[in-house]
Amino acid sequence: MSDTPAKRVRYIAEISRVRDVTLLGEADLTFWRDRLERESLHPAAHDGKARLIVSSTDAKYMGIAFREVSISVFVSRREDGAGEDGVFLVHAFNSSRLFAFVERTFFGTPYYPGEIEVEARLPAAMRVRKGQETLLQAEMSVASSVSTRPPFRSGEEDWKTPIFLPTKESRGIEKATVFFARLSGLTQVYPFTSTDRLTLRASPGDPVLQWLIDSRFAGKEWHIRADATHARSRTMKRRSACDFCPRMAEL
Repeated sequence: MSDTPAKRVRYIAEISRVRDVTLLGEADLTFWRDRLERESLHPAAHDGKARLIVSSTDAKYMGIAFREVSISVFVSRREDGAGEDGVFLVHAFNSSRLFAFVERTFFGTPYYPGEIEVEARLPAAMRVRKGQETLLQAEMSVASSVSTRPPFRSGEEDWKTPIFLPTKESRGIEKATVFFARLSGLTQVYPFTSTDRLTLRASPGDPVLQWLIDSRFAGKEWHIRADATHARSRTMKRRSACDFCPRMAEL
C-alpha cells in the first residue's frame, strides 16, 4: 500500500434535503465473485456472504425533482474479500429520462429510466416500475410506526466511498472508471424483519434483477434519512483516482 498522501476530493455536485431509504442485504458470495471477476474486483466477504445495498432517493437538483434507485456491491482490495474498500455500482434507475441520459453519457454511470416511488418515513418503501410491471419492491410491514418499531441505532453519519463503475465490453480494464461519493445526515437503522417484503421480477432490459434473484439477495437492515446531503466527484479513471485514495492502486 502506498504511503503517498491523498489529494483532497473535490465534489462537483452536492444536493441537500435528500430523502433516502437504503436496504442493506446479503447474497451468495461465489455468485458475485464470478460476476466481478471481469471488473478485476472482489466482493467484500461478511460472514461468508457478499454485502449489497439497494439505495433509493427522492431529491431535487437545479429545481428538477427526481427519484432514483441504485444497486451496488461492497468490494474489497483483497481476493479473500477481507475489508471493505468501496462499492461497485451494478445498475441504477432514475425517474428523469434526462438525468438518466446525462448520467450514462457524461459520467459513464449505468443509469436507465424507470418509474420510482420512495417513502422515507415509517413504514419505509421503495418501488421501481416500468409500465404496468413492478420490477423491484421493498417495503416495511404496514404495521410499522414510530411507536411500534423504534430504531436499534440512530445518529449522524458521514459516509465517504469510491464507487466503481462497470467497464464497457469494448474497453479494457485499463479504462475502468470510478467516482467518489459522500452521504451525510441523521440516519435511523431498523432490522429487516420477517413481516417486511422484498419482491423482485426479472426483466430482459435490466439483468441485475435476475442477478439479485440468482444470488438469493435478502434484506438485513433499513437505513432511513429524512434530510440528507449527497455529493459526488467527477468520474475519473481508476488509476487517476489513486492520487485521491492511494489504497486504490491495489484495487
